[in-house]
Amino acid sequence: MSFKCKIGIHSWDGCICSDCGKIRDYKHDLSNDCEKCSRCGKEFDNQHDWSKDCEICSKCGKTRERYHVWSHDCEKCSKCGKIRKDSHRIVDDICQICGKGTFFDKSNGKKYEIIKIGKQIIMAENFAKKPDEGNCWVYDDDEYNAKKYGYLYDFETAKSIEPKGWHLPSKAEWETLYTYLGGDAHRVYEHAKDSGFNCMYAGYRYVRGAYNSLMASGHYWSDTAEGENEAWHFKLCAYAHKAEFEKSECGLGLSVRFFKDDKE
Repeated sequence: MSFKCKIGIHSWDGCICSDCGKIRDYKHDLSNDCEKCSRCGKEFDNQHDWSKDCEICSKCGKTRERYHVWSHDCEKCSKCGKIRKDSHRIVDDICQICGKGTFFDKSNGKKYEIIKIGKQIIMAENFAKKPDEGNCWVYDDDEYNAKKYGYLYDFETAKSIEPKGWHLPSKAEWETLYTYLGGDAHRVYEHAKDSGFNCMYAGYRYVRGAYNSLMASGHYWSDTAEGENEAWHFKLCAYAHKAEFEKSECGLGLSVRFFKDDKE
């Protein structure tokens, strides 16, 4: 060891002394591998950044295989957001791997995202078609809101506007979905967000015309009446983080999600 090294005056090359080989705890070279210094060989844990691409570190470029998660969407990794093309396996409009698909409504030329949750195939967007007859509204009477949130329909109209091959679900069908997503108000709410249901909190319209709860809650009609003036709907509450069933006046304006008819 040189005299300078003995008295603490090292000739540092990054993290290592070129004279005596002493290693210090900074100026490591991690450019080739975030978890191993290329000069001294010291190893570090959990230094890679896989947030932009699960298989390529954005800091050092190191690669790994089979870390993307395509189970929620065959063409978008649910961990890093990476996109790939032509990876769905579509049969009858639904991907047999991730359960996503599309439905094209020929009556008005609109395409809807759809999702398979359990054994049920459901529209993953609020229905958005003005009927020839019946009552529908757009939140705040602003047509711009229809593009994102769809239309709000009264109960009788909601029962009469389904596209061919689809139907307004019964309360029992909504309860089947509720059970599949966890059977608990808070658990169902959280799982609905992750399931591909796409909650789309469109609020509602009072019978007398005022609007309420845009971006705060979503209300989806069932076809199940309760007495002469009320019907059941499925509700997702963003402010309370829960899912529940409510009875409402049939004249309220609520969102519609159609379920695909069974082939049997």
